[in-house]
Amino acid sequence: MKTTGALLLTIFCSVSFAQSSWMGNRITQTRIFVDPTEIQMSVSMNGILNQNITDEQYVPFTVGVDQSIFSKQISEDNSWEVVGEMGVFTQFEWKEVEGIQQRNLINIDYKIAFSFVKQINKTQTYRLRFFHVSSHLGDDYIIRNEIRSYTENKMNYEQLEFTYFHNLGINNTRIVAGVGSVIRPNAKRLPFSYLIGMENLSVPNDKKWGLTGGWIVKGFQETDFNLNFKIAAGVSYKSESKEDLIRLVLEYYAGHLPYSQFEQDKTQWIGLGLYFNL
Repeated sequence: MKTTGALLLTIFCSVSFAQSSWMGNRITQTRIFVDPTEIQMSVSMNGILNQNITDEQYVPFTVGVDQSIFSKQISEDNSWEVVGEMGVFTQFEWKEVEGIQQRNLINIDYKIAFSFVKQINKTQTYRLRFFHVSSHLGDDYIIRNEIRSYTENKMNYEQLEFTYFHNLGINNTRIVAGVGSVIRPNAKRLPFSYLIGMENLSVPNDKKWGLTGGWIVKGFQETDFNLNFKIAAGVSYKSESKEDLIRLVLEYYAGHLPYSQFEQDKTQWIGLGLYFNL
């Protein structure tokens, strides 16, 4: 009887802990803040170290939101959820033309994604994600460059990707690795891509402020798997009401342009970036 009672108590505790939620708060952490194409809220003020894009300052600005559609908390360290995301990636240039300061719109990318995220335990999480991305030149850029005809756009596609997250347990850091493939039939774009990176996940539990940083390497078959590298380091703040950090970082990027139809162009920039989530 004692054994039966203990078994029933264990089953009851397991069932009572499991919690399901529709349209609730996120229960997993899968945003890779240092990824320039991550769906999040961000703005960067960057100086271009070469001049393939613009003569002076380059200002990427991202408006991104996500929403847990359905989640299930099975135990303290075991959960899964389905997430919807939508982001707009806008790029401006800030330059002087004939003695007048101008902030010209270069390009806008739109991205929508749906993900299945599974937290296996304290250290391991994976994300299976489907997304659509489309890229559109800005009016200012079209007028300034006198573009009067169709430009081939390989930044209009659907992709399926798998990303693995592993918490190291050291200084609140984790490593990430992923692979992806374009799945649109008859796509103009070559399919395969990969990413590898590391980032700081949170500040110590007893503090609001901390140091943050990370790096990421991405490669695309479309650009011969050339390395696209970004590194960032700075400070972070954790509010009492949100798990997501507010980050202010110095950053450096080198590689193919991560946005727009002109990803074949190589660029380098250094700047100051602000990253957060609503």
